[in-house]
Order: sequence, then structure tokens, then C-alpha cells
Amino acid sequence: MQNPKPAPLNFLPNDPTGATWALPEDAITRFGKGYQDHIGNSEIALSPDETYFAVGTRIGLWWYDVSSMSPIALWETEQGMIYAVDISPDGKLIALANWNSFIIIRDIQNGECITKIKRSEDRVIYKHLRFSPDSCMIAIVNGDGIVEMLDVHSGECIGQMERELNDKQINHNSKLHFSPEGQYIAASVMDQIYVWNSMAGTIIAKFTGRIIAFSPDSRMLACENSYRIHNPTSVPFASDVSVWDIVSGERISHFTEHKELVKAIKFSPCGQFLVSSDTSRTLLMWDLKKNVLKKSYVDYGRPFYLQDGTLLATVFTRGTIEVWDVEQREKLQTYEFPGESIGYKWFSKCPKLAIVYTLSNKLKISNKTQTYSTLREPICFPRKIQFIDGEVLALRGDTRDIVLWNIKNNQTQRISVQSEFNDSIKSFSILRGGDILVVNWNHDHNLYKVIKIRNAKGIPITEFAPPTQLGNDTIAISEERIAFAGKSGVIYLWDLKHSEVPRQFTGHTDHVKSLAFSPDGKRLASGATDKSVRLWDVDVGEEIATLPLNNPVFSMALAYSPCRKVIAGGMLREINIWCAEKLILLRSFPHQGITIKPFALAFSPCGRYLTSGTWWDKGMEKMAIRLWDVETGKNIHTFWGHTTDIETLTFSPDGIILASGSFDGTVLLWNLTPYIDT
Repeated sequence: MQNPKPAPLNFLPNDPTGATWALPEDAITRFGKGYQDHIGNSEIALSPDETYFAVGTRIGLWWYDVSSMSPIALWETEQGMIYAVDISPDGKLIALANWNSFIIIRDIQNGECITKIKRSEDRVIYKHLRFSPDSCMIAIVNGDGIVEMLDVHSGECIGQMERELNDKQINHNSKLHFSPEGQYIAASVMDQIYVWNSMAGTIIAKFTGRIIAFSPDSRMLACENSYRIHNPTSVPFASDVSVWDIVSGERISHFTEHKELVKAIKFSPCGQFLVSSDTSRTLLMWDLKKNVLKKSYVDYGRPFYLQDGTLLATVFTRGTIEVWDVEQREKLQTYEFPGESIGYKWFSKCPKLAIVYTLSNKLKISNKTQTYSTLREPICFPRKIQFIDGEVLALRGDTRDIVLWNIKNNQTQRISVQSEFNDSIKSFSILRGGDILVVNWNHDHNLYKVIKIRNAKGIPITEFAPPTQLGNDTIAISEERIAFAGKSGVIYLWDLKHSEVPRQFTGHTDHVKSLAFSPDGKRLASGATDKSVRLWDVDVGEEIATLPLNNPVFSMALAYSPCRKVIAGGMLREINIWCAEKLILLRSFPHQGITIKPFALAFSPCGRYLTSGTWWDKGMEKMAIRLWDVETGKNIHTFWGHTTDIETLTFSPDGIILASGSFDGTVLLWNLTPYIDT
């Protein structure tokens, strides 16, 4: 039976991309679908009939149609910040957990809330949730590995799955699994697997392992057990696979043929065979009746069994996803997505989507590569955004991409910063000639690299190893210089043209949180947790002054006005405005209520206006972006839209559009013309 179609909440037929769905007032458009947790993979759920799937992000819940791979609805935009999602086995309900500790259950057909549950007054993150096979209960697990069973309709806690106190530990990847018949529930917590009687809440068995699978008859449990290889020649870890009798706790099979870490385990529908795949793309099949290895396959990824016993597998390479019939050795389809696109990330988190799409369209073996414009959209994590001109906005993609977004025609160009594996973009700046200066961080070698990009080609300028005390560093970029600072309070300044040895600016005694160059690059402002804001002469390398504060708090954001005459500092509960020439405090803009963290700042090109963006604080559902008149201190207007921290703001060159980048994984464009003089 086909499951009910999700209610088309916020769907606009004239916008198939979803860029204008559920926009806040005064917003023009949105870039990005919202970021997902980078560690977990419980934010995607597939309907039982495999016709729809739901994706939980930091801005809400997206519904997609499998056959077209296009968005069909956007839910939960009031708070967003969705961490875990599951669809009931009968296809009628969806459950989700958000960062505000709520578990929400909705009717899929009409979108109405059935139950809203809050199990703790503290901000508890629920890492995973799962419906029972009869759709009457959900199991939830939090970051401490505590498992609870809840009644779907009343929200009442039916039972808590107790473990020994010394077993409780923080776990970022807790996973829940109901047995097919529903009498057992298993949770993987760190390197332990617990199996409970789902109604009594009593522990049935405890095994060592991380990845688990129940047999179709619920009598057996297969699990992976990793171990360290002594004197490794290639990889430091590998895995065994064990099969246990759940009731007796007896291990009935043990397989040691894998030479690397096992990533997936599946039982065949008949229960006679078990398959597992590892990081080397080796897929092994065991005959459980005979307790022997039956077949070995190479170059296959995650395995999936169809109900008729056909064994399929997905293979991921950077930019492509392949679906194979394993036993026939036939490639069914190849899908092409850039590695930093939402499609590649979503398919990586839920590989079954590739299988389902292939089967839903009855695709045949073909050399043709399938691509989808709706899923090729770049991942957006905009800790830095900057206009290149009146039409193109540059932003940081996921970790290795700079994305150029044409706001007029909504076209994008992805610039991949050529670098070694495990490099990530820390910051960038648009230079006057249109080049992009990128600062990369190499996690393996503790090394910064500065790369100039021209015509989409990366040209390395220099590289340097920072002092280890930099820690969680702060970066500012001018045309010719880059400043770094961290926990020690020392500021390091590299002159890209004249010196490979950094100069050190000393004065701060604690963590430097904010840096800003003057527009001509001759002065540098810095703010630290020692509750001081200092101004430096860059050419001479000396401190000019310590700026006066309205209150003894530290600055999390600093910005110079385009005319170089005014400096703004975003402090807790206020914004300070200083005269950059007389070095005096001109005025303070207080922040009242819950919007007390104005930690993103930007001046308009004319210098008359200042915008401030808030970070999340307890009680907030939407973040505030305030537009200020610099001369009078008047709050001209407040925009509300992002679901969590606003990290960066920038004006268009003509000053009539404001772009805001948020930790929620989106950029919003705001229309300023009703509120400013043009």
C-alpha cells in the first residue's frame, strides 16, 4: 500500500528549488538547504514504500520525492535545528528530535502535531530515535547513551533502559535498532552493544561491538568488533564479525576474514546468509548454516538485500555513486554529484536512497551518468561571505570549496581549493583585482597555507607552521597581510610580499577572539578575553592604544567603517562605537532581552549604517539582525530569520542588499530599501 503523501507545507509551485520557501519577512531568497550534523547520520528517513524521504537540517525538515529527487515540502521552520528523524513503519507518522530537547511526532498526511515531548529541562541532544515495528512506541537515546521508550500518542515514558552506572559515557554515535518482531531493542553505545526486552526494559545481553544487525526472525544478532593491529603495515585497525544467540547470549559464529574495519552488516531475507563490507571495499558472504565463508567480492561498498534475495551494493568515489548487482557483477547505474554537494552528502548518509531511486525508475544497465540539478546544490557552511561585485557573492562551501553565487540568475560556480587531503578552508578574502586569497589549514601537518585563486586555479603563495599555542585561532586578511591570534594572546602577522617570518604583537594576556584590519591595511584592531580592545600600527608593529570600554567585557567581533574613522565592537549585551582617530568611545548600542550576543558586524559601503547579528542564547527561536544608524545609535529595523548563530554579514556594493551567513548552513539576502536612504 502506498504511504500518504506528506502535506505540502510551504511548497511554492513557481519555485522548484525551495530557495524562497518559508522565507522570513524582508528576505529575498535563501542559499543552502541547511547544514546537517557532521558526525551523525540519523537525519534522513525513507518512507516504508520508498516513495518519499525526509531530511532534517538546521533550518527545518525537507521532504523529497524519490522518483524526481525534488523537494515537495518544508516543515519545522519555526525552530529548525533537527538532529534525528524517523518515519513509522506504517508510513503515517514522522518523529524528530531537535537541539532544544523536544521530540515532536507529526501526522505525515496533514502535518499536524500528534505529540510534543520534552524529557528534560536541560538542553539534551537526542542522537537517535526509532519507531517500534507496530508504530506505537519510539525509542530515543541521548548523548550519554541513555535509552528511553515513549508512547507515541501520550508521550509518556514507558521505560528507561538501565545500564551499570560505570557504563554511562558520552557517545556521539549512539544507534538504536528494534528487532523485526519488536520484542528486543539494541543500542550501540561507544564500543558496547546492549540488548533489552523492549517492554520490561531489562538487559538480555551485552556484547562488544559498534555495528549491528538483527536476523529476520529476531533470534540472532550480528555485530562488528574492531581491534588494533600490532605492527601494522597498512591500517591500524581491523574487525571481526560475530553472530550471537540473543536469548542464550551464546556466540554461535565468529568470522575473522576481514583485514580492515567493517562498515556494514546485513542478513539475507531468508536468514541463512550474512554479508559485511569493510573500508577496503571487500564484501564477504557467509553461510550461517554451514558456518563458512561462501563468497568474497572486491570493489563493493555498503550491501543491501532486496526481498527476493538479490544482493545490491553501493560504491562511493569522490563525485560519483554507483549501484551494482553484486552476484551478477552488473553496474546498474552511476550517479554524479560533486563531493561538496547536498546530493553526495545525503546519499552518503543514507546509501539506500541510491538503491531506491535505481529501482523506482527501473533503470537498466547504462553507461549514461545520471545528474540532478536539485541535488547538485553546494553544501553551504558560510562562516565567511563577501560580495565580489553587485551580482556575485562568494561564500565558503563545506570545507574545501569557495562557491560563487550569482544572486541575479541563481547560478553557482564551485571553486575547489587544490590542497592535500585533510585540508580545510579557514578563511578567505576578495582582493581589489578580483582574486581570492584563501587561508587553508592542514590538520595532518599543523600547517597553514595561503593560496591565491585566479581564474579558478589555486596558486600557492606561501605556507607556514603556526605556533602550537594558537589553538582555536582568529584570522584577519588584508590585501598584503594576514593576522593570526589564539589562546596565548600573541598576534602573529605575516607580510605576504616581503617576509616569510611573522612579526609578533604582544600585549593581550588571554585568548584573542576578534581581529579587524582598517580598509587601508595600516591598522589592526584586536579584542581578547582579557577584556581589552587594542589598536596596532601594522607598519611599525607597535600598540597605538587600548580603547576604552563601556563595560568590562571582551569583544567577539570588530569592524572598521569604510572611511576608517569608526570602529565597532560586538560585546556581550552591547555594541561599542569608537572614534578611530581620537581613540575615544563615541556611543554604545545596548542589546536587551535575549538578543544579548551581537557577535557579527558589518558596515554599509557609505558608512552610515551598521548591522549586527546575534548568536543563539537560551529561549531564542530566531536570531536577530539589527540595522543601526551609526550617527544616532537608532535601531532602524530588526530582521528575524536564521535558526542559530549569525556568523558573518556583508552589504552589496550599492548598499541595498544585506547578506547574512549562519551556523544553520544558509545565506539569506535581505532587502534594505524600505529602511535606508538610497
